[in-house]
Amino acid sequence: MRLWLDEMVPAEVARQLRNRGHDVGAVQELENRWAWGLEDRDQLAVAVRDRRAFATYNLRDFVPISRERAEAGRTHLGIVLVHPRTVPVHGLGELVRRLDALLRAHQAEDGLRDRIVFL
Repeated sequence: MRLWLDEMVPAEVARQLRNRGHDVGAVQELENRWAWGLEDRDQLAVAVRDRRAFATYNLRDFVPISRERAEAGRTHLGIVLVHPRTVPVHGLGELVRRLDALLRAHQAEDGLRDRIVFL
């Protein structure tokens, strides 16, 4: 499974996950500055286009976006919602560990197809 990290997730998370062998991109990386400031639906569209699951701290917006996509018959390869109380933004090590475990458990490209997973 490949992963795209929303702009709320530090680029260091992507670097550490790549060091663990995963294919991960992040909005916060300089080479992805074209994605900075994209609307939420557009961020998810980037993930879908690149055949990636999507990870974000933005629970409030992405639950309804997922529902809208389902009602419109549009798929995605998974949305990973990270709760800031469970895995704080400044808790990079814990976020890397949890995402690494998730990626290892769902190695197939479509391992989370049309699912929402909470970390």
